Amino acid sequence: MTAPPRVAVVGGGFAGLAAAVRLARRGAAVTLVERRPFLGGRAYSFTDPATGDVVDNGPHALMGAYTAALDFLGEIGATAKLAFQPRLRVALADPGLGLGVVAAPPLPGPLQAPAALLRYRLLGPRDRVRLLTGAVRLAARSSGSLSRTTVAEALAAVGQSPAACARFWHPLAIATLNELPGAAAAAPFAAVLRKAFFAGARAARFALSRVPLSELYTVDAQRAIERAGGTVRTGAAVATLALGPEGVEALVLRDGTRVAADAVVLAVPVAALLRLLPSRLRDAPPFRPLASVGTSPIVSVHVWLDRHVGWGGPFLGLLGGRAQWLFDAGVAADGGHRIASVTSGARFWDDAADDEIAAEVLADAAAVLPALGRVRVRRTLVIRERHATLSLTPAADAVRPDVETPVANLFLAGDWVQTHLPATIESAVISGRAAADRALPAATRRARPVPWRPDAPAPSALPSATLPPSP
Repeated sequence: MTAPPRVAVVGGGFAGLAAAVRLARRGAAVTLVERRPFLGGRAYSFTDPATGDVVDNGPHALMGAYTAALDFLGEIGATAKLAFQPRLRVALADPGLGLGVVAAPPLPGPLQAPAALLRYRLLGPRDRVRLLTGAVRLAARSSGSLSRTTVAEALAAVGQSPAACARFWHPLAIATLNELPGAAAAAPFAAVLRKAFFAGARAARFALSRVPLSELYTVDAQRAIERAGGTVRTGAAVATLALGPEGVEALVLRDGTRVAADAVVLAVPVAALLRLLPSRLRDAPPFRPLASVGTSPIVSVHVWLDRHVGWGGPFLGLLGGRAQWLFDAGVAADGGHRIASVTSGARFWDDAADDEIAAEVLADAAAVLPALGRVRVRRTLVIRERHATLSLTPAADAVRPDVETPVANLFLAGDWVQTHLPATIESAVISGRAAADRALPAATRRARPVPWRPDAPAPSALPSATLPPSP
């Protein structure tokens, strides 16, 4: 007889938690370790010390096309914490042209997203038709045919005008890829179009969390892991991996503690991965090419107002400036109101002071929401995720590794692993679950024998419920 296979998961974001939940529920003895004192990876919330409000590190929206992420939230009992749009509705505002809405009419599911594109008033009739035909042509392209192509090149190839790019394509591409269209890889962008716009009405709509981001998934995921017999350790930084002749034998923490494992899932960002790999692994494929992969930032600005300023929806696209998306963050603890912006690929603010960034965001927002200029701003808080995602260029997309590695019991997870999607929550969950699916049989093959005691029943006499499930 053998004990349950021991699997160590490093990283407490969406990828690591998705992997650990799946492993624990399938009978593995899981230990999840997270360097920080809290779970959440690069999608978390915290209490603002100045106001007492709980704020997200950046506004996040999920799409109905995020089937793996939504299934994971359902698995841990968190679906009720999401608010879904009845149908696709995305409002964008231009300082000169006003408000335009990409809104699905009440038509049969497959027709809703195409009809929404044809009704978008910030483009002329001819550009709207080209918008739809361009989306169809781009979604039909295979990943292989787009492997060396940027989003900008792909859009030019399907005849998109500068106006269509500025008022629809570029905001969509930057938001999903966290990279500028002139550098971003077209293949994962085309995959988003297929999944989101041409997979039916439920896929195209958005969902927002009703609760702070950490509360959406970390608490329920930890509870699911622990109820299945797993362990979650926060404030536990991994220094390296202990390698043996047959693979990874243990995690070595910075305090010298060893966490023995029959298999290991590394669900950490690329830079952290390269730091903790032993040099003989770091310098070999598929790890070595990752050293040349860059990252791209996201900057969020939280704003406390003395009263409500709304636009008739939960979020709004800002055109004509550098700030990109504005979210209604709800009532503030002091009785005022909060809004928050998120700007992807925001390298232009790398050297800017927080006050400069906040002022520019407020100016861009006031250009389309004049009422904002008549309220008092009580506080601003700028949050910079300087390495929010990998810079998903065609070259970077080409070296994204699979979940499996040359080490038989070592597996990778994270939004940067090759899922043929951008570095999103969906990609993180897909990779985490795939890593779990590979890690469990590998760990089971290596699971240590349980010493037999003379007073114990013979293994054949044990009830089958005490045996680990077959992979």
